[in-house]
Amino acid sequence: MSPRPSRAEARSNEARTDVIDRIAAVVNNEVITEYDLTSAVSSLSRAPGKDVKTRQEVLDNLIDAMLFNQIMSKAKVEVTDDDVARAIANVLHQNRMTLDQLRAELASKGISYEQYKKDIENEIRRVKFTNQVIGPQVKISDQDLRDYYQKNQQNFRGGSSAHIAQIVMPFDDIATETDAKAAGGLAMEIVKKARRGASFDSLVKGYSKGPYPVQGGDLGMVEIKELQPEVAEIVRSLKPGEVSNPAIIGNSLVVVKLVSLPEIAPDDFEKMRDRIYEALYEQKIDETLRSYLQRERSKAFIEIR
Repeated sequence: MSPRPSRAEARSNEARTDVIDRIAAVVNNEVITEYDLTSAVSSLSRAPGKDVKTRQEVLDNLIDAMLFNQIMSKAKVEVTDDDVARAIANVLHQNRMTLDQLRAELASKGISYEQYKKDIENEIRRVKFTNQVIGPQVKISDQDLRDYYQKNQQNFRGGSSAHIAQIVMPFDDIATETDAKAAGGLAMEIVKKARRGASFDSLVKGYSKGPYPVQGGDLGMVEIKELQPEVAEIVRSLKPGEVSNPAIIGNSLVVVKLVSLPEIAPDDFEKMRDRIYEALYEQKIDETLRSYLQRERSKAFIEIR
């Protein structure tokens, strides 16, 4: 005969059940429970680099997400097994990992592979819906592009070239997983030192086995399109003076510093027209989608309890 739970344990069990069952909001014919809300708040608080949101902001986001899923369900946006398989294959390629490694990483985070596939499917459906329904509503004129470029010129500096320096740490002496973790830890410590103000030149001379160590790993002004794709992507994500996180590129760990960007030339607009269009299009898509959801939200039955 199993022992009866204490009164404190019974109250704790009742409280947990109450949180799971209690309704935080109703969105048409679906509900968001207090448990859903608490889990979302907890996940955001643990996520690095995420802005801290109030409980109400998180609930509003959950309501919008549920409403959007309902809208997509009605629109019958089709996502095939091949769509999901291609997306996962792309993730594996970009991260240089096998399917077994992906499964292991998901398991370490408490996520099942089936749930991951479902999340990928939902993201593909969201992209398809946005392209089919929201995209046609976005109109961009040549003047829109020029106005956007004038207001955001600093975002487009370095569209074709950049002045960079690198720390390169080859995997030559790495034989075990322990060695690999130690190398990754050392690379991250180097990055932290650089971000705290340590001389990048000194760090290169102390740790790098890449090109131009005497010059502090300085590659000078380079054409971004001539860099390795992974390095080019890192460079485009940095602002002048910033140092990247370590990245596995080829057979090395690489840390990149964006030293500076060239000044903008008068003819840069035409050279970067496609890049400017892409940036403005993404902004317009976000704005149009928010307006669309606000209209749909005003027509939906939503009750916050």
